[in-house]
Amino acid sequence: MIATINILAQADAVPAVVDAAPAAPAAPAEAQAVTTQPAAQPQGDAAQPEPFGMSSLVTMLLIGVIFYFLLIRPQRKQQKEQKERQESLKEGDKVVTIGGQYGIIREVLSDTVKVEIAPNVVVKFAKAAIAQNQSKK
Repeated sequence: MIATINILAQADAVPAVVDAAPAAPAAPAEAQAVTTQPAAQPQGDAAQPEPFGMSSLVTMLLIGVIFYFLLIRPQRKQQKEQKERQESLKEGDKVVTIGGQYGIIREVLSDTVKVEIAPNVVVKFAKAAIAQNQSKK
């Protein structure tokens, strides 16, 4: 409580600057010294922070590397495995489609496969629709 009163008393002790015309003209040098002198600025170039320094650059590079290893690299690996799986399909393979259909490949075309899902029932699927090749397990 006492500290609060002392702070308030010190704040009241500081003279307020008023825009009213002064009774006696003040010297221009005194007025400039009061208005242009900064309260407490660090001196020297080393104390001022750089807008985009080396630490920011290192941080951005680190984020880029993490982004690559967590997102881009696994996705490329998965795409490569899917392409290899599609390329290795052959007649007689037991497969499961992305829709959950089980069947046996009867014919392999350029972008499609014909899968027998029941006796004498052959359905045409895109190679990308084959989720698993159960013959390879």
